[in-house]
Amino acid sequence: MRLALHLKPKKANARKDTQEALQTIYSEHPGSRAAVQKSLAYLVCTGSDTYLFAASSGGGVCTYHKGGKITYYRFATLGAGLGIGLKKVAFVYAFNNRNAMKRFEDSGWDAGAKADATAKANDQGDQASANTSFDADGVKVYQSAIWGAAAQATVQGYKFWKTDFTDDFMSNPE
Repeated sequence: MRLALHLKPKKANARKDTQEALQTIYSEHPGSRAAVQKSLAYLVCTGSDTYLFAASSGGGVCTYHKGGKITYYRFATLGAGLGIGLKKVAFVYAFNNRNAMKRFEDSGWDAGAKADATAKANDQGDQASANTSFDADGVKVYQSAIWGAAAQATVQGYKFWKTDFTDDFMSNPE
């Protein structure tokens, strides 16, 4: 019973954070709302990216929406390239075909090249990014910077895994 009470705030916080992230993406990317609404399933994530010279890393929380159900995920990212800075990011994957959806569900892996410059605080600032929206292999991807300052050109790998927050070391209980 105590464990169930402990997990409720984490799930509520994950839903709140990813819904706020999704609203940011909708406001910054025309067409993203329609892409999400037409998708078979969609994954909304928010977290942080850190860039220090030749390496980058990050991670955060996601909600996966499929068939009216929400599944919780964590993600971690590692990259190589050039960069410096820290930023909070939001991104959504809108799955347009069953193969892409199954590929994500089975492997939890994604990779891509990123090049961007970001300076944003309290809804002030600009970002210029080469990967803010694209469509690849049946998945439309939209990304926005929430806050931070970074300049980078990296190749990133993402690993996603399901969580129910019972063994979650990445956040506080409340």
